[in-house]
Amino acid sequence: MLGYKCLYSKNPRSFLFSVVANVGPRGSSRSLAVAYRQGNDRDNSALSLARVEHVVADTLARIEILSDPASRAGLEAERALAEDWYRRSQGGNKIESSERPSIPDSPQPPFVVPDGSQRSEKPQILPELPWYDNAPSEFPFTTACLLLGLLREDGNANATNSNSTRPGDVQLQPLSTVFRGDCTEYGLVVLDISDLDSGVKYGIVGFPVRYMAEVSYHSEEGGWDPVEDPPPKKEPDIVLISPRPRLPLSILQWLRKYFYYLNLDAGPSVLRLEDRPLVDAVALDYFWPSKSTTRAKDASNTTA
Repeated sequence: MLGYKCLYSKNPRSFLFSVVANVGPRGSSRSLAVAYRQGNDRDNSALSLARVEHVVADTLARIEILSDPASRAGLEAERALAEDWYRRSQGGNKIESSERPSIPDSPQPPFVVPDGSQRSEKPQILPELPWYDNAPSEFPFTTACLLLGLLREDGNANATNSNSTRPGDVQLQPLSTVFRGDCTEYGLVVLDISDLDSGVKYGIVGFPVRYMAEVSYHSEEGGWDPVEDPPPKKEPDIVLISPRPRLPLSILQWLRKYFYYLNLDAGPSVLRLEDRPLVDAVALDYFWPSKSTTRAKDASNTTA
C-alpha cells in the first residue's frame, strides 16, 4: 500500500516563557516578564523525551522560585507597579496583534529513520542568541526570577534532567510579544502570579511537529513501520498538527493528548508539576490573541 503518513512526531524544541498577572484593564492578564529559551537536542533520536524533560524541569524551577516566600514581597510590589504601568502605557490595550513583535520560526531537524540505529553525525546545535544589555526590563525582580529558573545550575551535569541551557540560549523579549500558534519551533509556558496565596498557576501550549511523507507500508492497521517498510524516497514534510486550540494544558493533559507514547505519566518531576494549579484560559487572551495572524511582526532582537 502507498499513502501519505505521519512517520513520527516531536514536541517543540524551544519554548517561550511568560510570567503574567491580572494587572491589565478590568483585571485582564498582562505580561510582567517574557523570555525565549531555545532548545538543543542531545542526539538525533526520533523521540523527543529529552525535550519534554527539559520543559518540565524549566517550569518546575520557575514555579519554585516564584513560590519562594523570599520572592513574595518583590513580586507583589512589581505586580502593583504593573497595574499602574499598564494603565499609563501608551496604547497598552489598542495595539493590533499584527503590529506586536513575535519570535520567528526556525527550520526543524532533518528526518531520522526511527529504527533504533544510531547516526554518527552530531545533532544540529543552534547558534547562541545575541544579548542586548540595553534591553528594557520594566519589572526587574520578576524578570530576574524568570531568568534564574531558565539558567539554573542543577549541580549534576550527568543527571537526566540536568540543565543544558547555555546563557546564549535565553533571550528577554518585549512585554508586548505575542505567541504564534503556527510555529513549528516553539511552544508556550505561562505562569500566573495573580494570587500567590492560592499558588503560582501554570499552563502549557505546545503542538506536535509531524514528519509526513508518501511511503509504502504493508499493514493498514499499524501504518508505516520503520523496520519492516522501506524509508521514504523524499525528505518528509514537516507539518504542525491541526487544529491548534487556544487552551493551556497541565503537564499530564499535554502528554496524554499529544505524546502518550513517551510513557512519562509516572515520572516524579511530571507528577510534581501536575500537582500545581492550572492557569485559567483567559491568561492567554493578551499573549495569544484570538485574532492573531501569521503576519505578526517578527521580533528584530532575535536575529544577530
